[in-house]
Amino acid sequence: MKKRLLVIIVSGFLFSCAETSSSISTNKIAINAPQTNTENVKYTCNRDTLLSVTFSTPNSGNDKKIAIINSFGNQAIILPNKVAASGFLYSNGKYSLRGKGKQATWTIGRMAPFRCSVGDELIYQEDVK
Repeated sequence: MKKRLLVIIVSGFLFSCAETSSSISTNKIAINAPQTNTENVKYTCNRDTLLSVTFSTPNSGNDKKIAIINSFGNQAIILPNKVAASGFLYSNGKYSLRGKGKQATWTIGRMAPFRCSVGDELIYQEDVK
């Protein structure tokens, strides 16, 4: 009886230490995923708003650049890149992030835009056009 219990305990321990096939397939997916260059930027905005933005640029020319707003609300907001005369513009229609240099404007629908600066301090300059 004791031998049988010992065998069951040791077998359970060995099975719990074994690598599962799901972790192997996850690693294969990660290896085959398209490669992108990412940059994380923290913006400080007026009205006590902070934005954490990940800019993603694919290595291949087929995919478009995107900006992912990580810290506004409960879900990440994905904004595709749009053509801008100068600087950058990411917008999905409702949300827009437009900027040049260390300044940016964050717009939500028809609300008054937020003025933002890269870093921990808001630097007031002209609105980004």
